[in-house]
Amino acid sequence: MVCLMRALVLHGARDIRIEERPVPVPGPNQLVVKINYSGVCGSDIEFYVGHIPPFLRTPVILGHENAGTVTAVGEGVANFNVGDRLICGPPDFCVEQCPSCKEGRTNICLEAFPGRTAGFSYLDGGYAEYMLINDVAHTTLVKVPDNVDLKDAVLFDVICVAVHAVRLSRFRLGDNVVISGAGSVGLSVIQFLKAAGANKIIVLDVNEANRDIIKQYGGDYFVNPSRCESLSEEIKSIVGTGVGADVVFECAGVPVSHLNCIECVKPGGQVVCVGSINVPIELVSGVFSTREPDFQYSFAYTRKDVSIFMDMLAAEKVSFPGMVTGIFSMEDVASKYMDTDRKGHIKGLLDPSL
Repeated sequence: MVCLMRALVLHGARDIRIEERPVPVPGPNQLVVKINYSGVCGSDIEFYVGHIPPFLRTPVILGHENAGTVTAVGEGVANFNVGDRLICGPPDFCVEQCPSCKEGRTNICLEAFPGRTAGFSYLDGGYAEYMLINDVAHTTLVKVPDNVDLKDAVLFDVICVAVHAVRLSRFRLGDNVVISGAGSVGLSVIQFLKAAGANKIIVLDVNEANRDIIKQYGGDYFVNPSRCESLSEEIKSIVGTGVGADVVFECAGVPVSHLNCIECVKPGGQVVCVGSINVPIELVSGVFSTREPDFQYSFAYTRKDVSIFMDMLAAEKVSFPGMVTGIFSMEDVASKYMDTDRKGHIKGLLDPSL
């Protein structure tokens, strides 16, 4: 007898359906996870509204930010057991062992992303009651400590982007920093910079309503760049050294934010580009090249970043209050969340049991 589950399946632009699918059965080097929560990512919404890239083959079950409990383990899987609580992330160390993976830089693998990422390719993701982990040996699977709530653990895909960016940066204890953009990634960057001993944490955002949560997360100063006569002078005044910030993190993912970050960085400082900007940016290098800023682009995260996040959560060294702004059923995601104005939402989660 075939057991059935409910799944949220994308068929095309604005065509997402709740369907019954067979509960997956694991083969060799596979396991099945009962999904507790799946993060609703901005890219999922982009796919839904019709921006469907060639690597995403429909119909497909979306959901690439997943946390759940192992219910079945296939032959050859040695490190996981039924009952283990896991986060299920992107591919990890490709089969081909490309140059990036050999260096341990699996986040910039030349083979596996995005084409082998569940919920992001031809492989079904976690917008379902159960999910098949297609290749355990080459997937980022990290056990969740007993004292960590899965609602916090499932935020890994957002928060570990911040972990990776901070670790990749030239940040040092006592540095003055600027974060542009107080969305989920920007707020996470604030948390880790605070934990790592930043001196003055200055946050740029055009939404005045974000003042309170920025302060709650550890920001020392809120600056609305749209209300500054001279952003660079405002930052210099706050820093108090006559120059800008040591390290600036661009987390908004829009061109004006990128330009603002250049204004904020001190001569010889670093701009870490975390946000993904998908339109051209007009830069006049002669305006800032004489100050020799260093640009470091940061993409996604590695298993090590996830482990650091889990360890810090378990030790209560970081917390992310207010980041989850809604937990939704499949019906709500399909009929409301994908289509509505999400202003005021930071992170929405799908709970397949609702």
